[in-house]
Formats: sequence, C-alpha cells, structure tokens
Amino acid sequence: MHVLIGTIRASRSQFPRDELAKYCGQWVAFSSDGRRVVAGNENLERLGERLAANGEDLQQVVFEYVPGPEDDSTLDRVEFL
Repeated sequence: MHVLIGTIRASRSQFPRDELAKYCGQWVAFSSDGRRVVAGNENLERLGERLAANGEDLQQVVFEYVPGPEDDSTLDRVEFL
C-alpha cells in the first residue's frame, strides 16, 4: 500500500496545475495511478454516484478535494478508497 500511495503522490505532483484549476472547490476522482482526472463534483457522494453510474470501479480511483479560493488550503482532504 505504501508503494501505491507513493506512486500516486508522485504522479499527482506532476499533474498540470492549470488542468487541476478547473476543479477548484470540487472533489476529484483521479485514476489509480494519479495521472488523469476521471470526474469531478462539488459533492463527494454525488461524485461517487456519477462514477458508479458510468461503470467506474470506486476502488480504482483516488478522491481528493481541490481547494477553492475561499477554502483553507492547509487542510489535507485526500481520501483513498
């Protein structure tokens, strides 16, 4: 598990900031390798529902909250499911 988390964090650190900026204030589902955004939504539960409706395996994505301008960006809101 630690190797997987390290791989995801390494890929996420290289994710283009301008692409991530599109999701400010939203929860984002990243692919399991952290290289692409599968979907985003302001509500985590709705994001999960949307992914499931599209046939995505929720065990194969990584959820992360992308802070908006009004959020406290020091909070770490990454969830590994």
